[in-house]
Amino acid sequence: MSHDSVMARISAWAESRPDIVALVQIGSRVQAGGTADQWSDYDFQLITRRPALYRDPAALHGLGETWVVSSQRVFGGADKLTLILPGAAEADFVILSALELRIAFAALRAPGLAALWPPPLKFGVRDLRIVACPGWRVIKGGAAWERRYARLGAAVPWPRLSEREFQEVCAAFWAAAVWTAKKIARGELRAAQRHFHVSLTETLWRLLEEEARDQARPARPEARRAETWLPPERVAGTGFPTAAEPAALRRALAASAAAFAEVANALARSRGWAMPDHAAVREWLRGQLG
Repeated sequence: MSHDSVMARISAWAESRPDIVALVQIGSRVQAGGTADQWSDYDFQLITRRPALYRDPAALHGLGETWVVSSQRVFGGADKLTLILPGAAEADFVILSALELRIAFAALRAPGLAALWPPPLKFGVRDLRIVACPGWRVIKGGAAWERRYARLGAAVPWPRLSEREFQEVCAAFWAAAVWTAKKIARGELRAAQRHFHVSLTETLWRLLEEEARDQARPARPEARRAETWLPPERVAGTGFPTAAEPAALRRALAASAAAFAEVANALARSRGWAMPDHAAVREWLRGQLG
């Protein structure tokens, strides 16, 4: 489907539903810098008086022909519906409560009082800023919702690791590395391969994002467009080919352990943190992995 036909279909559907008080497009297609291409998704915040309706993917059936409709929980604990249209165009709708957003935007009239906000409001506003500050466009809702979104500002308040959280991330990585090495030794190669990607790689990327933001690089979650914001040495050191085969898994585990240790040490030095001592674990892994 063409860009114009996708947007026309979605706009007409939103206008036809009285429970939708606003539909706001976010993501790369409305962000400054022109990063969108033919593969980019269509991302929306769907603001409704009846969010429970959208726990059922059937709520999107009025959009016409689809290939796939799925539902999942995403960042901030919100529900997201994903729609795959003919031609593989993907539209994602994060479902938000109109009442909760009105409260958040009302609080943003006096941002100087943020220290007094209850924690759910603080985290809700932070998460809203993270996803919307890079760019937004009101499709339904008019000038009132444009004024509300303008209160978000332009700076993205990425949550930063504390020293305690850093130590927890380090401990989680090395514990997962031991578990993966044991699975390789036992011959549970597919379990080891899965755990490598689900736990070890994800933990490494958390530190890579932190390092990149410390260096004013435009890091994005889930390693998206990582080739554009990782420095060359990190690009070269973060490709870990795996297969359900012992030697390949040992090589990948050894390489990821070396990369994690390097990034963790660099981050600790730059922030003046104490580096957790996991020398015994690393020595054991070296023995296991050759």
